[in-house]
Amino acid sequence: MTKRKPPEDTARIAQRDPYAIHGIEQLMTLFAGGEFLAKFMEDHRDLLQQMQDHNEEYGHKGAKGSFSLNVSYELGGAGDLAMRAQADFKGPKKPASQAAAYVDEDGQLTLFSPMMKRMHSGVRDVTPHDPETGEVRDV
Repeated sequence: MTKRKPPEDTARIAQRDPYAIHGIEQLMTLFAGGEFLAKFMEDHRDLLQQMQDHNEEYGHKGAKGSFSLNVSYELGGAGDLAMRAQADFKGPKKPASQAAAYVDEDGQLTLFSPMMKRMHSGVRDVTPHDPETGEVRDV
């Protein structure tokens, strides 16, 4: 196990080293000569725009997005550190298309409602009625 330096020694070294990396933004600018960070910020902006577009088109439900940032290190024998960074963005999913239909007596899809079929079957015969006025009589 390696011996760790106390925190006060680390702070002193960091003050003396003008090349020390002090933040995540500085770290991200190391990859691809700064292009990785620029592309990451562009993709992040696009993700937020996709979420706003989804909200306008479909409403707030499902307006979700995320990103994963993976930085991997490999230490070389001379103390050098090989680094790789990858970012994956996931925008909101569009809701599934919806439709409605009915199933007829043969088990086939149809747009004709069974209720409409009953309505178009003709006028019902109401037997106890007055033929002159059409008034229904109580039995």
